Amino acid sequence: MELLCVLAAVLALFLASAALTQKARVPAGLAPLTALSLIAAVFTLAGMAGVLYAAGWCVYALCLAAGVWAFWPRKGQSPDWRALFTPASVVFWALTLAFAVYFSIRQPLASGYDELSLWATAVKVTKVDNSLYATATLGTPWAVTQNPGLPLISYFFQFFGAYADWKIYLAYDALYFACYAAVLGALPWQKWRVAVPLAAVLWCTPFFFTIYNHTIYLADTYLTSYGDVPAGLVFGAAVAMWLALRQQGGPRWAVLPVLALAANLKANDFVLSLAAAGLIAVDAWLFCDGPFKNGLARRTGFAAACFAAPMAVYYLWNTRYVGWLVARNASESGVGETSAALSDVVVNGVKILLGQPVEGFFAERQPQFLQAMADMGAQFWTSDGKLSMIGPGRNVVALILAVFALAAVVGAGRQLKARIAALAGLSTLCFAGYNLMLALSYGFIFKPFQAESLQDYNRYIYSYYIGWFLMALACLAVALLPQVGRSLRILKEKDGPTAIFRTELCTPRWGLAGQGAVLLLAAAMLLRVDQMVLPQLSVLGFADSEFADRRSIRAEAELVCRYLDEDDRVFFVSQGDNGERWFSAVFDFYPYLVDYSGIVSEMIGGGGELGLPELRPQEEGPKNYYYHGFTAEELDAIVRGNGCTVLYLQTLDDIFVESYRELFTDGLAAARSGDTLLYRVTDAGFAPVEMEVAAP
Repeated sequence: MELLCVLAAVLALFLASAALTQKARVPAGLAPLTALSLIAAVFTLAGMAGVLYAAGWCVYALCLAAGVWAFWPRKGQSPDWRALFTPASVVFWALTLAFAVYFSIRQPLASGYDELSLWATAVKVTKVDNSLYATATLGTPWAVTQNPGLPLISYFFQFFGAYADWKIYLAYDALYFACYAAVLGALPWQKWRVAVPLAAVLWCTPFFFTIYNHTIYLADTYLTSYGDVPAGLVFGAAVAMWLALRQQGGPRWAVLPVLALAANLKANDFVLSLAAAGLIAVDAWLFCDGPFKNGLARRTGFAAACFAAPMAVYYLWNTRYVGWLVARNASESGVGETSAALSDVVVNGVKILLGQPVEGFFAERQPQFLQAMADMGAQFWTSDGKLSMIGPGRNVVALILAVFALAAVVGAGRQLKARIAALAGLSTLCFAGYNLMLALSYGFIFKPFQAESLQDYNRYIYSYYIGWFLMALACLAVALLPQVGRSLRILKEKDGPTAIFRTELCTPRWGLAGQGAVLLLAAAMLLRVDQMVLPQLSVLGFADSEFADRRSIRAEAELVCRYLDEDDRVFFVSQGDNGERWFSAVFDFYPYLVDYSGIVSEMIGGGGELGLPELRPQEEGPKNYYYHGFTAEELDAIVRGNGCTVLYLQTLDDIFVESYRELFTDGLAAARSGDTLLYRVTDAGFAPVEMEVAAP
């Protein structure tokens, strides 16, 4: 049944894409990415207005109406079915349908730390509440301000039927495949010898830039709800889409919603969307088909629109909406704003680079900023920076620039060569700017321990590498196609000057060599991925046991939820937790509310060891690092003061029993004997709930 619900979403997407192709001249390979971007934009605005559920029905109704409009025969004319099927569109629809069936059978589960703490939880809350995750009432003390683009794309695929983790992966993989189709979008069927190996290269790309050792755990590139890979793919696909639109004479407006989506995936990817907008704007404004003055106003307007799309997203969400969220959270006893303002970070970071003095917080963090820059340089230049399957960043950049160079050599006509060279040079400058943004983040936004270890640096930097590589591949794809050259010649005759407008077709001079290079690149990447990713640990070969622990934890959560009332608030106890099990409980119990289980205003809680202050373990480890020392009176006051009605005792230890047994009416006898996992808060104390607990 759930598969049918997902196939209904795929059908709606197909109808919308067909209408874009038949009625708006958007090439079939580019239509899915355009449609998904438009859907995300509509859902974002609707979610901010509080009418997401109604917007969902409207979007599906519009998709159906658009499909009828596209396929309804008029005056004896039948739809142009051939226009709907190109190498790019076939790759997209074939992969999307195959993964829909595959994931519905295998049923993978969300299991990563960040999935449970944010990415997958955001999707589940959006689906269950039919409203933005940012507005949900959760146990977290901080305002949830992450951009909603990805959860809303998943919401489209989750709209019918019940929530399911695997639908998240299908939605995001469909976005992956739409980005791949954008790179392939300019290639006709006559160029299938290029399209086939290029599709193989694209399939390997996320693995190639994210997996850098032999894997002993599941290589979850296509089984993740994280935003880093999608952010890089959409960033690169926006430029690739522009190149394909220009090559095929498609409507320029189609790239604008993609640029908006690029700014709506992660909070720190606004820089990427601006980089893509700048590259497109320069290519459109500077390299015109005729005399430079012709159409200057129109080109300038389009260039401005490219920047306006991501800036509108940033203003509406990151400035207006997030400002409201933070203020609301602070007024409700949350922690409000938890980092320095972005504008202050940029200004003071630049001042440090220019050798000018800074004051206060920024002077205190200056050594951290400079050390982060040095560490990032070491990751880029030295062998310690194993950020990809081919080693450190310097190797990745060399590969990408080599693809750009090949495209410039193969490309037909001086203008195309100049365009490719400009894209290569400007994207390299943008790479330097993106690195500066990361250094500023580590210096002034992240916590000191995060900066010290460059925590998650590989995830942040490979977003740019993936997008950059897609741009280079798109340039190579266009370079392997014939180019239409136009020239204007003025002849002086006796009766006055005469203008001769000449059009000629330029073919790639080294086209066969370029095709061979694509084939070699595909073979090399397939070989390297095969060497690094064990088949049984890939997306196509993972074992059911991979998610055995998560299935067990979720089954216990579902059992506990059967004994909860609708308005219950759960105090979570799991001794030795580092916060991951608390996030897991927040995710699994929803819509039942799991409390922060601590002191919200001081950000003490969210999992961890609970016990008397004098019983704090001395040995290093999670129990020591995440220890919350409360007296019995303090814990009782926290539970009741937070409005908790039940306690879920997932894991106990001797410290908890010794510290708090007096608070429980049975002295924790039922929990220790395995007869219950729940205690209800009563005036007499915490009383055990009779329940059937499955044998371990």
